[in-house]
Amino acid sequence: MIKSVAELSLDKASMYGVRPRGFTLVELLIALTILSIMMLFAIPAFNEFTQQRRMTTNVNSMIAAINYARSEATRRGGLVTVQANDATDNADEWGPGFCVTANDPGDCNTPLQVFTLNGNPTIDATNTLDGVDGFSYNGRGLKQDGFTGTLRVCGADADDDPGRVVNINAIGRATVRNLICFP
Repeated sequence: MIKSVAELSLDKASMYGVRPRGFTLVELLIALTILSIMMLFAIPAFNEFTQQRRMTTNVNSMIAAINYARSEATRRGGLVTVQANDATDNADEWGPGFCVTANDPGDCNTPLQVFTLNGNPTIDATNTLDGVDGFSYNGRGLKQDGFTGTLRVCGADADDDPGRVVNINAIGRATVRNLICFP
């Protein structure tokens, strides 16, 4: 029987204990199955991670606007306002975005800075800020009216839970805590 070159090389490789390189089809299928099972768990976790980062970014924008207004009021020695872009929806006064303006409260036509939000969150003002479309800081960096208030930041649906609560105390300092928006 005459052997081909390929058979001779395989016989020689097996004689020296060397195995041919590469993957078999079965090994590739097993690897792909394991990879697909891992992706089944990873994708939902990544989506949740992305939604929570979006929520954190929106809350950080609100805190940045408050801190910017306070410091700008102190720097200018006059009134600076955090103003809602569109406060017509009483359940979502701050959701369309907000700006920081100097002097008298009004609109966002001539802002010092505009803050836009990521995604489609609702930001509802409660307590003494309910229905209010802006709050001001005086030249000392203190909240003009001295009232406390809460801004409830929630995502578009229950998948975005937990939301956040931004509490603004009487002097205008903001703190944040978690909130279950869709119990």
